[in-house]
Amino acid sequence: MIQPFKKTIIQIKAIKLLSSKAKYIMLYGGSRSGKTFIIVFAIIVRACKIKSRHVMLRQTFNSIKTSIWLDTLLKVMEIAFPSLTITKNKSDYYITLPNGSEIWIAGLDDAKRVEKILGKEYSTIFFNECSQLSYSSVITALTRLAEKNELKKKAYFDENPPNKKHWSYWLFIKKLEPVESTPLDDPDEYASMLMNPKDNLENIDGDYLKMLAKMPEKDRLRFLEGEFVDANDGEAYYAFNREMHVKETKLLKEGSLFMGMDFNVNPMTCVIGQFYNDKFYIHDEIFLENSDTFKMVDALIKKGYRGTVIPDSTGKNRKTSGKSDHRILKEAGFQIPHVFNPFVTDRVNNINRLFTDNRIIINPKCKKLIGDLEKVSWKDNKLDQKTDSMLTHISDALGYLCWKLDPIRPTSNTKPSFS
Repeated sequence: MIQPFKKTIIQIKAIKLLSSKAKYIMLYGGSRSGKTFIIVFAIIVRACKIKSRHVMLRQTFNSIKTSIWLDTLLKVMEIAFPSLTITKNKSDYYITLPNGSEIWIAGLDDAKRVEKILGKEYSTIFFNECSQLSYSSVITALTRLAEKNELKKKAYFDENPPNKKHWSYWLFIKKLEPVESTPLDDPDEYASMLMNPKDNLENIDGDYLKMLAKMPEKDRLRFLEGEFVDANDGEAYYAFNREMHVKETKLLKEGSLFMGMDFNVNPMTCVIGQFYNDKFYIHDEIFLENSDTFKMVDALIKKGYRGTVIPDSTGKNRKTSGKSDHRILKEAGFQIPHVFNPFVTDRVNNINRLFTDNRIIINPKCKKLIGDLEKVSWKDNKLDQKTDSMLTHISDALGYLCWKLDPIRPTSNTKPSFS
């Protein structure tokens, strides 16, 4: 059934890795290096072993339809499985193998198809061009990697590597949990391998390599050398330094307690700190997914936090169960000063100013805030949430807190107002 075909040396190594004990495997590197081809080959091999279900995902349906359904899948079948008879379902976009196994494709931009896809369980999930995917969408899809059969469950990833702030770099290269930047509990379950065009010369035109070599340095490093590029150009909180600004903190008797809060259903975030002797001491954080202001109040009270909340000003008009979010906080006993949202650039610049002056100290327990500060970047003059839709919110909460208590101002004699 499987036709022997001449594999490159790097493809042989990739097959060994894809069939290794690791559960999560990423092939990354330059363009036209054969990453997607060999992953699709491995999925078909797995599907041939026993009746099972597999899915290949990409950011948009049109892109996966063009790149895999109408191209790579056909090539793999023709080269490696010429005698394998498959049935194509052209309305729901999956193929059925003779043993009853199914291989689906889907784009995460199609809500109805995603709902249908994620209503099933799979033995393999392939995230094609994962540089375009948010980490939260990947985590959601991985909940369906649970088909009951004898196959070891596998999640495959491929990409032309983006910058080093992307979750794939943290997860597979640094072996750190991307949101909280903590060491993985099971690092041996994660494996990766570099594949570049020069490893696939048998299958690509020599002029293509010449074209890649003439690209601007940043693009050449990504598409020819397959390197993760430095992300300093778009880094939002460039002045943050984990070694300098992350230290153990304790509640101070002299300083009042302040809570910076960002109103957002998913997630709703809050940072808890004190402002004393011109320094911010951030002691704790609260990060609630699919939440509301009532739940945030309960979480704060449960932890024993009382004091002044400096919130996103939109909470004055935003309603939760018919009540203003600011009113909910006031009725729970929290003080709410008059606030307004500064321009995003002003808020971020203010945070960088305070970090530069070494005036913000963050407790190591604030893992999500630290992760935010290390990963949030600018894109098209906005804070980029494409990498992960949950990014920016908890660093926004810090921004509201710091702007209210110590904003960028014309003279250092101007004092913050709580009217």
